[in-house]
Amino acid sequence: MPVPSPPKGPAQTVLRYGAGLSALPYLLVLFLVQSRYPGGALFLLCAAIGPLAAATFFAAFLRARSRDDRVPDPVLLLVWGGITAMEIHALVPPVARSGIVPAALFFCLALRFPPTASIPAILCAGAWLAAVPGPFAQEILYTSAMALIAGAGGFAVRGGRLGRGREADRVQDAIARSRVLVLPWEESGNGGLPAGGEMTEDSSLLRRNEELKDGIRRALEGLLPLTGAGHVGYLARSASPGTVLHEGILLGGGSPVPRVFSVPDTYVPVREATVFRKSFLEVGPGAGRYAPWKSGPGSAPTGIAAVPVFREGVVEGVLLALRDEEGPWRDPVIPVMELAGHFIGREIERLRELHQGDRYFLRGDWYHKMVRRMAEVGTEREGEPADDLRSRRERVYAETAEQVRRQVDAGRVLLVESGEDQRNGRIAWALSSDGGGPGAAGPESLGDSYVGWVIRTGTQRIFPGAPGPPRSQGVLPGPWEREGERSFMVLPVEGHVGFRGAVVCTHTEEKRFRKRHAEVVRDITRVMQLGLSHVERLESLTKKATTDGLTGLSNRKAFLERLADDLARLDGRHPCAVVMLDIDHFKKINDTYGHPFGDEVLRGVAAVLGKGVRKGDAAGRYGGEEFVLYLHMADTERAREGAERFRRMIRQIRFPREGREVAVTASFGVACAPHHGNGVEELLKRADEALYLSKQRGRDRVTVYPG
Repeated sequence: MPVPSPPKGPAQTVLRYGAGLSALPYLLVLFLVQSRYPGGALFLLCAAIGPLAAATFFAAFLRARSRDDRVPDPVLLLVWGGITAMEIHALVPPVARSGIVPAALFFCLALRFPPTASIPAILCAGAWLAAVPGPFAQEILYTSAMALIAGAGGFAVRGGRLGRGREADRVQDAIARSRVLVLPWEESGNGGLPAGGEMTEDSSLLRRNEELKDGIRRALEGLLPLTGAGHVGYLARSASPGTVLHEGILLGGGSPVPRVFSVPDTYVPVREATVFRKSFLEVGPGAGRYAPWKSGPGSAPTGIAAVPVFREGVVEGVLLALRDEEGPWRDPVIPVMELAGHFIGREIERLRELHQGDRYFLRGDWYHKMVRRMAEVGTEREGEPADDLRSRRERVYAETAEQVRRQVDAGRVLLVESGEDQRNGRIAWALSSDGGGPGAAGPESLGDSYVGWVIRTGTQRIFPGAPGPPRSQGVLPGPWEREGERSFMVLPVEGHVGFRGAVVCTHTEEKRFRKRHAEVVRDITRVMQLGLSHVERLESLTKKATTDGLTGLSNRKAFLERLADDLARLDGRHPCAVVMLDIDHFKKINDTYGHPFGDEVLRGVAAVLGKGVRKGDAAGRYGGEEFVLYLHMADTERAREGAERFRRMIRQIRFPREGREVAVTASFGVACAPHHGNGVEELLKRADEALYLSKQRGRDRVTVYPG
């Protein structure tokens, strides 16, 4: 895999070549000025340019080395650094007599550059040094000999290095180390994935922990014969929530296989090392008081030693050594253990850095995948039906639950949504090995469960499920519980928009969840809120595009699209009706009372229509004072009855105006499918003709086509 170099812009290219090629004119100008004005102010000013340029390129080189997105270029530094060294040789006689500048300069040029570039450079530098007056007469012979000897040595070393290919090997090693740091699972031989499937932060941490255990085991194997102890072990603070133990591995007792053991935090040797950060040593009969277990080898030690293991000044763990035999330790045990602890601390630091690299890569990977899927919600491809708001939200919930379950390896994931009353909630989405889907539509009482407490207080809780006194209240409400679930993690999700409630992760194993899992879930919920915000924005835009701004009903375009879809779905097999209505004498109302009052009348009539339609029906504003209704599964008689009901409701509306009430009426025209037509335009035309007949016959009436 080649390592791409960062692209250079035109300005950088001009600077690089211009600064390098200007070295020869600078040397020529400096020689002429020195010949004419030796020791003058002009000469000193010119001579200062070389060191200043070298210092500038040296600072640029250091800045490039400190950045991860830049490859340092040493060419300009070498060119102007060599010029500065040549000036020092010419101006400082002790340096000139030592001959160190020609020797080092010619050797470095031959070593760093190929012969096609280094030989002309050596000749030019040698000519300049010979031409500038020096401390002795035979300068040209001296520099020529130095050029020959040092240049030959540089060429010889360069040829040997290229012959062995060390530079290429180092590049390949660096690439391999970088890939192991960023893509550690490539070593698994499973197409870049671990045997269990997709690599996650949890599986990466397990991998690094196994590597750390292997490194600690090797350190303990070397420490055991050095100290003469019967048992040596390494202990670290338990990561299980609610525990006060130090856990680790123990080696010795005649067994080559390490075993897991634990001691309480109050164990004196451990407390001395962790709390007081100092070594502990007890030899003789008093050591028996600090036996870490009550029976078996090591239960009656004659000596106990413990030292803290530091990483960046923080106590990471404790090295423990127990001696069973009488007599002194084989070597000064504390210095030996401190040295072993130093190497273990370095191993911990190395593996933490590797895991951090895994974590950054994996988190960025799932984050970008999840954001991309959230952005795809609501962007239907051609031919696909458009999602409604509920289905879009559920797609976001499903992706969130799937990502949580994958990243923390949870047995079941619940997204619990609460409303304004935080004592009630509903399962917005549940996911387990049996599948996923939404819970009940209505809210349920959370009672005195911990999930309700977490939602109300905004405090996360992790329940390890370890043996202990029974909890006085359940983590979940009774109907949501499942038999066999022992570990729980409950995290609050807060927000003014999007989702408010909690995420619940469960597992049948004890001590399954840690704080690191909570951090991952919290990051996932932030992406979920981003997706829900996207969904609500789409819904807002959709509503603006399909809703009449004055009345709140569907606009003409949206209504006609809905009517076309329903007619195509019914396909003439079932009846339906289209009703058109027009407010009587609406122009007179506007002229008499003003357009604001006319708008109020339109809103009042629209409110009656919007509230009066059944589920499956639709109401829309057709234009001006005209409205249109779609009555689903309604034959001619039912359509007439429905239109008559709306006519009576409109007659009952009263609009207050200047101390009195104004009433309005409306005329209706009805057309039914399939009797009067099956197409949108055909039905609308028939309904409009029936409406015209109602107007002709005196208004405030219902007419069914053909009249």
